[in-house]
Amino acid sequence: MYNQKKIKWFKRVSFSALVFLMVLVVGGIGFTLGMRGKQKAIQQVKKPKVAVNTKQLSDATVNKFLVAYYTKKDLGENDNRYQPLMTEQMYHQSISEEKLPVNQAYKGYVIDQVFDRADIYINQKDLTAICNVTYKNTQLLKLHSKEGALYDQSSKVTIRLTFLKQGKKYLVNRLEWITLVEPDGSSSANSYKKAPTVPSSSSSRKESSQVEER
Repeated sequence: MYNQKKIKWFKRVSFSALVFLMVLVVGGIGFTLGMRGKQKAIQQVKKPKVAVNTKQLSDATVNKFLVAYYTKKDLGENDNRYQPLMTEQMYHQSISEEKLPVNQAYKGYVIDQVFDRADIYINQKDLTAICNVTYKNTQLLKLHSKEGALYDQSSKVTIRLTFLKQGKKYLVNRLEWITLVEPDGSSSANSYKKAPTVPSSSSSRKESSQVEER
């Protein structure tokens, strides 16, 4: 015969063990969920969301255009690089200016031009940027010959770019040469009195005149 007392004792112990195990499991789940909630709260405190305005015209956008526009091995060599950064109308205008006889006559004499740096002042309201640009190039005295060539000739120019927003992109819609003048009439890069507008190909004309004078 079975010992009824031992059987009852064994049942009580088994039941108690089962209850204790269930308490441990439920408590463990609750503890895990609680810790995850705390960690999530801590992460939210440590990494607050910072609102970044990506809709404005930025220095990076302007600088990207300047690099593409002023870096070229020869007249027209960089057309495909700045084309995506211009409106279609502005691009066709730029190409037309390059094809003018006054520019084509000096093609090949001003080469290896490289953008150096620029001071950029943006007007978000008008989507314009005043740019004081410095670039360097090599100026040849004889076509296709570097004999007597003038290397690393530094030039400075101030231009005003007008942008047009198309979708999420800001594209150059107008390029003007300007002269900045102090109130007393002396030239300066810190004032914004505009001089008569010069077409976008004027940089080529200026470089050509420098070669011709030499």
